Amino acid sequence: MKRRYVFLRMIALVSIMILLGSIPSYAEKARGVTDDTIKIGHFVDMTGVAAAVGIPVTNGIKTHFQNINDQGGINSRKVKFIAEDDHYTIPGAFAAFKKLIFKDEVLSILTVGGTGQSFALMRQIEEHKVPVITASAAEGLTTPVKRYVFTPMASYDDGLRLIIDYIMKDLKAKNPKIALVCPDNEVGKTGLRAIEKYLSKYNLKLSNKTIINFGEIDATSQVLLLIKENPDYIILHEAVGGVISFFKAAKRYGLRSKVLGSFYVSDEDNIKVIGDAMKDALVTSSIGYWDDNAPGMAELRKITKKYDPETKWMTKSYIEGYHAAMVCVEGLKRAGRNLNHETLVEAYETFKDFNTGEISGHVSYSKNNHKGGTTNKLYKVDLKNQTFMPITEFREPAFKD
Repeated sequence: MKRRYVFLRMIALVSIMILLGSIPSYAEKARGVTDDTIKIGHFVDMTGVAAAVGIPVTNGIKTHFQNINDQGGINSRKVKFIAEDDHYTIPGAFAAFKKLIFKDEVLSILTVGGTGQSFALMRQIEEHKVPVITASAAEGLTTPVKRYVFTPMASYDDGLRLIIDYIMKDLKAKNPKIALVCPDNEVGKTGLRAIEKYLSKYNLKLSNKTIINFGEIDATSQVLLLIKENPDYIILHEAVGGVISFFKAAKRYGLRSKVLGSFYVSDEDNIKVIGDAMKDALVTSSIGYWDDNAPGMAELRKITKKYDPETKWMTKSYIEGYHAAMVCVEGLKRAGRNLNHETLVEAYETFKDFNTGEISGHVSYSKNNHKGGTTNKLYKVDLKNQTFMPITEFREPAFKD
């Protein structure tokens, strides 16, 4: 009997140990973290239609991580950066995500493709508890709050709100006719909703919505309809291809309406391709430019030239990547040595007016807010230097939602 009792106690003890061993804890080995390494994943378009944006983003991230590693890393750990190409497709994004999580076992992913790819991956990100900082600044990525998803700057919608504020408050427009040009995709749909909602605060409605889809090379019919409509202002909420086709047709047919563009209209490559057809446009951006007179930008230029002394200039997309890496590194620092996917999220949520040296406005997060900010600047075109010059400081929208 006594031997049987001892045997049963041993079985019970082993069962308890197995049960306890199956419960995860912060003391367990964290995915993507060793004593001297932190694995950070990344994917953007490197070979598809958005490669002109994606490749500089990757290079900006690499530069910042290289500089951090050369200074000793983060809390005695070096960053191992693993980059993948999603070809600007949702299947490509899923393939990159699976490789980074299940094969490379990264702690976090810094940018998860474009807006469509980011939305498509939301369930996977939450299911596998992967802290991500997105490249896309679409409002819906963080509204409502999702525990593991952060955007590093103001949303595209915040830029659209600033455009409306500028028309109404700076230009003092009276009952203006305002039209929207956008693609028929998630970016366009969310932008449309934001504009309609924000215009209502001024008791206004859109006079016209015109679609130019991604990759359309001829916007003749759309521009001719806009000329017939003759709005006072056109809000151009497009990616690079749509921007180029719009301005080329606008010049060809003599569109007279004032054009104000959102985040991706403010890419310097647009000026190089479009030229003087864009000279009177105004644009918004939540990220600054290479030549900006800002302390953070001076540091960025110095670090970039340290690794490539021949560098004369870098695009805003490069700066966007560098800026996202700054936010990521600050979160990793705050998480300390006890680093895992949960402590990284908690570290991000301590951000209160994190100062990027005016590369962007201040970055803040909390448990109830994972959008990095709300501020944008308005810029005019500088044709001579093929860049944009600020005409405002960083501003928040005049009205809160």
